Amino acid sequence: MLRNSILFIFIVNLAACSGLINNASDPQVVHIVLVWLKEPGNENHAQQIIDTTQKLKEIEELKQLRVGKSISSDRIIVDDSFDIGIYMIFDDTEAMHRYLIHPKHKNAVKNVIKPLSRKIKVHDFDSS
Repeated sequence: MLRNSILFIFIVNLAACSGLINNASDPQVVHIVLVWLKEPGNENHAQQIIDTTQKLKEIEELKQLRVGKSISSDRIIVDDSFDIGIYMIFDDTEAMHRYLIHPKHKNAVKNVIKPLSRKIKVHDFDSS
């Protein structure tokens, strides 16, 4: 019985450390950006946006970052009309706002992302 309890405590602690359990006292904000290229299908432009976005990992406020190309789907519920998807996690809205005004972020948007994009949509939500 004691061995099972110790094993259970170990698994819960391991899951918490790996982020599998989201503690309610540890709020997180999800920032999703969808990008439509001015030239849909232009692999060079898509890669420029992906590479530029990857460099934003250097900004301290950004806790997690995923970026990639849209997956084509014939499912009616799936919107696959965008070219690049960006998924970011921040500790809270204040951290997200600090990220948004960070010079590296502003430079990436101004000099790479906006010039290559026809449309950009952002979705933010609290995942706590």
